[in-house]
Amino acid sequence: MKTIQQHIVRHQEQFSDHPFFARLSTDPPFERLAPFPVCLTFWVMTFQDILRICDERATDPEYKRMVHRHRLEDAGHDRWFLGDLAALGLEPPTAAELFGERHRAARNASLALLSEALRPRHDACRLTLLLTLESAGHVFFERVARYLARVGERRRLRYFSQTHLDVEKAHDVFEEDTDARIEAIALDPETQTEALQLIERCYRELTGMFDAIEAQIAAGAARPALAPPRPRPARGAALRVARTPVMRPFARRAPRGDGGSPG
Repeated sequence: MKTIQQHIVRHQEQFSDHPFFARLSTDPPFERLAPFPVCLTFWVMTFQDILRICDERATDPEYKRMVHRHRLEDAGHDRWFLGDLAALGLEPPTAAELFGERHRAARNASLALLSEALRPRHDACRLTLLLTLESAGHVFFERVARYLARVGERRRLRYFSQTHLDVEKAHDVFEEDTDARIEAIALDPETQTEALQLIERCYRELTGMFDAIEAQIAAGAARPALAPPRPRPARGAALRVARTPVMRPFARRAPRGDGGSPG
């Protein structure tokens, strides 16, 4: 699966240039980022079902071990997200709001990505789906954690914090020995093609979701600021922002020469 990993890295690098992340680099006041992060709600909840379905449908013992481990490592992050909304003084959307126009792009992307968990005929593609989503997550959590550190956010956060990024990068599938085993897997041409196409579709959906969020933020920024009162920080709360590492590529090690196993 070396070819698969390299393809993920290329798309991850393109995703890191998205205008949403460029906006974060200018350190706007958090209030000017509305409707982020509320518009991620549908995606965050759906992601837990993607993990579950991939785990339940994997049959090959080696893939099953990695996929199940991945599910366990990401379990409960939806509760982290809801806790962060509360800490930030944001109300989660109601059912009517969640299925309204503002959340349509997130629903479209989430359901399309959920279908990718149901579509594959080979467990290698289920693993590819999870690796692809994690690669995008590395970009997102790193950029958001850096932004919150720079603007001095001190509320106690978990989902949007450096801690979450550290947890993501510590996943078993990114350990050196597991990474090497994944890279050494040889895929037949049909499965490799299916996995490469899956990566393309995933990043297209993720980009579309962030396009819509960025458009809503830009529309709000064009209106005069109302300067709403900032929610009062919890007493003693602090966001852990110890040295933030430079973002590493999704592939932890430099690819070996072209003579490796296909896939």
